[in-house]
Amino acid sequence: MNQKYEITDIAHEKYPFLHRIRALRDIGKDVKAGDLGGFVECKDNLSFQQGDDAWVYNNAIIAGQGCVDMGSVLRDRAIVCGSAYASHGSVLFGDARAEDDAYIRGATLFGSARVSGAGMILAAPDDPDCAPQLSGRCCVYGKVIGDVHLLGSAVVLSGEEVCNSTPDSFILDGKTRTVVRGA
Repeated sequence: MNQKYEITDIAHEKYPFLHRIRALRDIGKDVKAGDLGGFVECKDNLSFQQGDDAWVYNNAIIAGQGCVDMGSVLRDRAIVCGSAYASHGSVLFGDARAEDDAYIRGATLFGSARVSGAGMILAAPDDPDCAPQLSGRCCVYGKVIGDVHLLGSAVVLSGEEVCNSTPDSFILDGKTRTVVRGA
């Protein structure tokens, strides 16, 4: 039974099949019982498991079979749609978008960053603090793992993989590649 949030009658003005949610209890540090959240299409879009602080804020959207859970959050106008899945503390804000069959685990997307197709954005398996950050208008259709920063117009195509298992940060901006040495 969902004791975390309810789906209200407040419909999205552009997409009337989406409805705003309301917290039924305090969630995490900043969501209080009664606070309105973003928009979902159905109860399966956002985890309602006890102890899961996943939340959708502002005018962010979870639609279709998209799913957000395990402490992940959407803010501003971020979207998770299609069958995309954001998990393990992922954060999407600004106009970031996960669509199609994208999978995001522990990463941060902001600006107009997009993960599409079967794209995967994953924190390093042995160190969840080494997680990708995507910003600007970058697009990922392939796989990005570890401490990788995609900026500007960077693109990772289907079948490509950018994996960083070092203590350094890899920075790709669409025109150049830079390595920032770790501590």
